[in-house]
Amino acid sequence: MDNCIRILLINAINPNIEVESRYPNLGLGYLVASVHSFLRDKNIIFKIIDDNIHEVSEEFKPHLVGISAVSQNYSIAISLADYFVSKKIPVVFGGIHITNLPETLPQSVALACLGEAEQTFVDIVELFLKDSLIPSKLREIPGICFWDGNTLVKTEPRVFISDMDSIPIPARDMLPIRPHTYMFTSRGCPYRCEFCSSSRYWKKLRFFSAEYVVNEIEFLIKNYDISIISFFDDLFVADIVRVRNIVRLLKEKNIIGKIRFTCSCRANVVTSDLATLLSEMGVVSVGLGLESGNEQILQYLKKDNIQIRDNINAINILKDTNIAVNGSFIIGSPHETKSQILDTYKFIKNSRLDLFDIYILTPYPGTPIWEYAQNNHVLKTEDITDWSILDVNVYRNPDKAIILSKVLSKNEIIALYKKFRRLRLWRNLIKVINHPMRRDIPMMAWRKLKECIYDRLH
Repeated sequence: MDNCIRILLINAINPNIEVESRYPNLGLGYLVASVHSFLRDKNIIFKIIDDNIHEVSEEFKPHLVGISAVSQNYSIAISLADYFVSKKIPVVFGGIHITNLPETLPQSVALACLGEAEQTFVDIVELFLKDSLIPSKLREIPGICFWDGNTLVKTEPRVFISDMDSIPIPARDMLPIRPHTYMFTSRGCPYRCEFCSSSRYWKKLRFFSAEYVVNEIEFLIKNYDISIISFFDDLFVADIVRVRNIVRLLKEKNIIGKIRFTCSCRANVVTSDLATLLSEMGVVSVGLGLESGNEQILQYLKKDNIQIRDNINAINILKDTNIAVNGSFIIGSPHETKSQILDTYKFIKNSRLDLFDIYILTPYPGTPIWEYAQNNHVLKTEDITDWSILDVNVYRNPDKAIILSKVLSKNEIIALYKKFRRLRLWRNLIKVINHPMRRDIPMMAWRKLKECIYDRLH
């Protein structure tokens, strides 16, 4: 093998879809940073891409390829793997899909990382440098799966990283960083919504320290032309003491006012004190997973003591603190009636929400909704040949949508979904003019136009 090892990491997406190409994959950046940190004496060159895969690989000539994919893009990952395997280049899979469904690993793929992968990938690269990705050696690495003949081998689970601050910040020099970027300040969520795969993937909630978070923010400000940072945590405010410490450190470093932030929150944890703290920090927009305007359906989806009045209160508290509020909703639960779905429609129309998104309940591997779909013969893992049927963006191809409803037909669900989409279009057009993230509109509009052209041609 060459003295210089080239590793190509691929984010398996459809690059023609605006929402998929909006931000780079920081998870791959964490892998690069970890390898460089732990194997700093090795001559390893990385490249991270999500588009023009064949052209870039022909020029880069990788010795090893890593592919990360969510479920809806898993068919893309398989196709890419076939391409590289045909060129005798070993492929490693990773990400939330293969973690939840390791049995879907193609036999041609060398192995897959299961779960949190920073240390696992370091071990794999170290083993690869010895030219020995062979089953007897792979068995010694925790947190992976691979085929040994016709047997799928899963090694012992990798222990989660306890000291989150030991993880190097992601290698953003490998990624396209735009003025509106994002970062993670925690992993996991204390709640277990029926439809959410993220909380099952991370299993437990862990935090980067306030010092680590503020240092990364400072790094972004110094090295990139950043105007907004979105915290992509499942629940950024889960530890209120940590949030207070973040605000304190931002003040000490004179960062307050230099940059704006957005985050996600949960309605029942929003208080006037929290909203004031977020506003003081520079948070200009908060996303809330409100899910439903019907009490019964909300209880089904959230499985916690959360009520419609919590959703209303959260919106009003944040709006009264001059923070924009974006809500997401889900229709199509198994026993949800048309009347209950229209309760959500009325809730949105009567609310003070700035923007909203609407989704049809989609079964994702690892969730109770996935188990429901399997047990009720809606779909079977072994029968899926096109994983894009799990595309959460149903508007792109409604005919493919998986419908879980037992009381409404597919046509009825799609018709209601389109009704929400029309409301979303007009409401968002009116509201976005004064939204704090309106500077994103030109780029998003251009990418959306390209997506529409792509869909028309395909």
